[in-house]
Amino acid sequence: MSYKTTTSPAPLDQAFDIIRRAGPAKAREGIRVLVARDVDIAEGARLIVEPRPGLSVGVFRIDGSLRAIKNVCPHNGAPLCRGTLHASHEPGETREFHPGLVGRVLRCPWHGWEFDVVTGKALYDAKSRVATYPVEVDDGSVYVVL
Repeated sequence: MSYKTTTSPAPLDQAFDIIRRAGPAKAREGIRVLVARDVDIAEGARLIVEPRPGLSVGVFRIDGSLRAIKNVCPHNGAPLCRGTLHASHEPGETREFHPGLVGRVLRCPWHGWEFDVVTGKALYDAKSRVATYPVEVDDGSVYVVL
């Protein structure tokens, strides 16, 4: 009796592929909301704003770019943007450490769920995601586009 073996990407490889393929943030309503001055958000910093009543958004400067993500963890409603920013581990051989997504993995402060700030994609599940919003800088002013 012979058995056929098939190879498929490891789950961690698939997770990074999903994040790499995710598209950019899309404006849903096309409304630009002034949230800060460009100089108010330093590299690696965040600013949590309320562009409209009931909507909390974190604006992060990562690798020189401003990114906005909804401040609600889909798991249990935690204030996601109060969590820590760090890296993840790219797939590699045993005992090898390959940092990936450096400075863009946002860990929920309540239960540790992790999301890529750039795409909103969860690192644990191909289907889960947090809303992200385009950010525009115009004449030194920072706008989140809803």
